[in-house]
Amino acid sequence: EVYGGVTAAIAYVGDSFGDAAAAWLALTSTKKDQTMVMATRFLDQQAWDGVATGLSGATATTLQFPRTGLTRNGEDVDSTTVPPEIVQAQFELAVIIASNPDVVAAVDQGSNVSSVQGGGGVGVSFFAPATVANGTATRLPVVVQRLVGRFLAAPGASIEGGFGQAGCSTSAMARDRQLNLIRPE
Repeated sequence: EVYGGVTAAIAYVGDSFGDAAAAWLALTSTKKDQTMVMATRFLDQQAWDGVATGLSGATATTLQFPRTGLTRNGEDVDSTTVPPEIVQAQFELAVIIASNPDVVAAVDQGSNVSSVQGGGGVGVSFFAPATVANGTATRLPVVVQRLVGRFLAAPGASIEGGFGQAGCSTSAMARDRQLNLIRPE
C-alpha cells in the first residue's frame, strides 16, 4: 500500500525542476515503486495527531491515513480521505530516497553547526544542538516537514532519549539521586 500511485507521482515529480527529480523520473518502474513504498513506510512510522480510521473510503487499509481528529487552518480535515499533503510528502520523500536511501535511517534532520569558516582560518562554530527529543528538530527532510508538520503529534516526554540492554548495568546517571526511573504501565 502507498498513498499515491506511480502515475500521479510521475505527474507531480515531472513538474519539478532539478537533478533529483530528473534522476527519479529516469528510474525503472521497479525502483520507482520501491522508493514509493519506502517513503510510505517512513511516513507511517511518524507519530501523528488523531487516530487512524483503518479505512480509505470503504476499503480497509493498514496505512496511518485517513485519520480522525486532524485540522488544517482551523478546519477539520476529511477523515475519509488521505490529505493531499501526505500524498505530496510521499512523492517528495520518494525523490529524496532515490538520491539518498539512508535518509530514512537518519536519527533526525537537526544540526548544531552555526557556521563554517574556510580559507586560512578553517573552523566550525557550534551552538546548542537541535534534536527530535527536545522538539527543536525534525526527523523529516525540510520539504516533507513543511507539507505534513501540521499533522504531526507534538513531542512529549515519552520520546526522550533512552538506552536499554539486557542484563545488569549502571550509568553515570545512576549516581544522581534526582533522577527517577519511570516504568511503563
